[in-house]
This record gives sequence, structure tokens and C-alpha cells, in this order.
Amino acid sequence: MPTESQAATVTVRDRFLADHRRLEDLFERLLAAFKASDRELVEGLWSEFDAGLSAHMEAEESHLFPLLLASQPREVRTLAAEHKHIRARLIELGIAVDLHLRRLKEMQGFVEELRAHARHEDSILYRWADDHLGTAERTSLFGALTKCPGKTPRRRSAYADASSSSSAATSSSTFTGFVK
Repeated sequence: MPTESQAATVTVRDRFLADHRRLEDLFERLLAAFKASDRELVEGLWSEFDAGLSAHMEAEESHLFPLLLASQPREVRTLAAEHKHIRARLIELGIAVDLHLRRLKEMQGFVEELRAHARHEDSILYRWADDHLGTAERTSLFGALTKCPGKTPRRRSAYADASSSSSAATSSSTFTGFVK
């Protein structure tokens, strides 16, 4: 868990953008494994990616969304809808991985959706957090983000409700904002 002195010197934006880069690098390795038809590697990388992305979103939802809600409720609702859409896509693509259905173009489209979402988060959420979070809140947030990679993916159970409501899943063209 990060110390308070680390939390005081690292911006929320820098920490979350670094995690975006980590997830994007992992996804690029996943795409390479798809292209090489390495099923075992695909399954392992997908599991790691799914767990990391899910925990990343959980950290934002539990530590940042409630704080931003008071001042920017519309933005929080939009970001939450984007997260719901991403979770639905994780389920859909995870099932395709489990069934060994090769959907390389769909996977490539998914990373574009993530990039757009990350730009949106950066423009609203991370910059706001850097201006408003104290050291204790950053320490807690960074701690939640640090434990991301070790989590077990829950795409079949916890996210089942995400795919049941098609009205809440926005199309990828509505995303305004995975930052490099």
C-alpha cells in the first residue's frame, strides 16, 4: 500500500494514466497472442486484463465517483454508464475467449473504446481529483488501485446485470474521451 508521502507526491492523473498504460500494454500482448493463436496465453492474459480493468473501474467508482457526484452529477452518471458498457463488453468478449471464438477486429475495436473512455476520465475525473483530494484520500485510492492485478475476474457473476440492460449500454461512438 502506498505511503502518505508517496500519495502526496504522485498526482491522481499520473497514477491512473500509468495504470491505463499498463492495461493497454497487457491488451497489446493479448492481441499478439490472438494473432499467434496461442489459446493458453490468450486465456491467461485475458484473465489478467479482465481483473485489472475491473478493479481499476472499481477503484474509480468507490473512491472518486462519490466525491465528484456533489459537484458534477451529470459527469458521474455518464462515466458510470460508460463503465457499465465496458463491463458488458468484458462479458461478451470474455465469453468469446472462453469459447475460443476469434474476434480480433472486435478486440481491436474494444481498445479504441477504452482509449476514448480514458480521455474522458482524464479530462474530468483525474484533473478534478488532483485539485480536490487530500493525502489520506489519495493514499486510500492508490491502495485500491495497487491491489488491482491480484483480483480474480468476476465477469460472469458480478457483471451479469451489466449485459441485461441494453438501454444503459452506450455505443462506442458516444464516448468522448485509453490515453497514451
